[in-house]
Amino acid sequence: MKKIITLTVILCMVLQTTAFAIQDVAPQSKSTPTNKTKKVRISRNKKEFVRDYILPSYWESYHDELLNKYIAQALENNFDIKIAKSRIKQSEAILGTINSQRLPQLSINPSVYPYKTVSKFTGKYSSHEHLYFPLLLNWELDIFGKISDKVKSSRYQVKITTEDLNIAKLSISSEIAASYFNIILTDSLIKNYTELVSNLEETIKLKRQLYDGGIIPYDNLYISEYEIVERQNDLNALLKQRDILLHQFAVLRGVSPEGNSEIQRKDISELKLPFEEKKDVNSDLIFNRPDVVQSELELKKAAIDVRVARKMFLPSINLNESIGFEAIKGSRIFNWDSTVYQLGAGLLFDLYSGGYKMSYLKYNKELATEKLYHYNNVLLNAFCEVENNLSSFKTDYNSFVEFDKATKKSEHFYNVAQIRYNNGLGNRIDELDARRQVLNNLNSMYGAKVSALVDSVDIYKSLGGAL
Repeated sequence: MKKIITLTVILCMVLQTTAFAIQDVAPQSKSTPTNKTKKVRISRNKKEFVRDYILPSYWESYHDELLNKYIAQALENNFDIKIAKSRIKQSEAILGTINSQRLPQLSINPSVYPYKTVSKFTGKYSSHEHLYFPLLLNWELDIFGKISDKVKSSRYQVKITTEDLNIAKLSISSEIAASYFNIILTDSLIKNYTELVSNLEETIKLKRQLYDGGIIPYDNLYISEYEIVERQNDLNALLKQRDILLHQFAVLRGVSPEGNSEIQRKDISELKLPFEEKKDVNSDLIFNRPDVVQSELELKKAAIDVRVARKMFLPSINLNESIGFEAIKGSRIFNWDSTVYQLGAGLLFDLYSGGYKMSYLKYNKELATEKLYHYNNVLLNAFCEVENNLSSFKTDYNSFVEFDKATKKSEHFYNVAQIRYNNGLGNRIDELDARRQVLNNLNSMYGAKVSALVDSVDIYKSLGGAL
């Protein structure tokens, strides 16, 4: 009867602790976000604020369906993002190993001990075997919360690796947008520089005729000949830059760079700035940046690790149970008369460990201090990044406005030069010069426009993807 009662008690304890552990490690249901803002979630169990970062679709503010498609492709296929997802699974697996320490450990240890005896009557030796077939249970009772704190620390590590994924998504999406805009810029510049080279070739041809006729000096011809060399070199550099940008753009999307030069993109005139220079920005949004959230989680994890190090000075209490069969003959091993059981508890307390525990505690305290400094540093750099990006956007936006005015004036001057040439009041060289001025102003305007677009992407990135 005692055996049955003992078996029943142990079975109940195992089932109860197993159910507790399964409930503890069960993943929380993930709700599909319906908005594009960051949420503040309150845990019902701990009553503490936990920010869940959700990457906003800030790229949709540029109203470019091609850009939306490329970013969606990158978020799905980029290998840095896949690596970050794999690391999340690794940290979840480590959490499972630590959480398993809450459960009792069951093992079986069948063993055979052969031995010999000598008869006191005959003096002959005889061989025997001591058979032992036990079921062992060892359960560390987490009375002081040592294992619970380790589990909490591991949970924070899972959240930290999750923020690595969010950081990667924010970074990759901003790189895709910046590369896309720069590819469009190089397309426009290549088109304009090709026209500039053609324009200079015609200009040199006309000036050479004037030089051969003794109408203009060689200096005038030499300036144009030197200028065409510069423009041709600029064109070659742009062709090289576009190939490099296309290759990087393919890698960011997780595809081979070979054969990806013919990607679809809009014309630069179709690109629109998402906001103007006077846009109001709430700097408090930096607290929802994934790197800031990650730094906060690291600080909380460090505090728990200090508590874990302190509890190492406390003793460990184990519950030991052994139920099995023991016999000296194989035929009797599974008889109920051969059953044995043992139930007991033990306390383990380290009297001396060479200063390991004290050193480990000091290490975790210093690590927590480091994480505090790191958090402050992340905040300062975040504020600095926002201010720098706002200043850059303001400057590039104003440059775009000024170059746009200059371009319109040069286009008007070119129209006047065309009318004068068609009416016989001007010459072809003056008309070509006026056209080159339009192209130079267009190049400057395009450069300032794309710089402002890239600055706007950086502003989104520095604010966690939201304005």
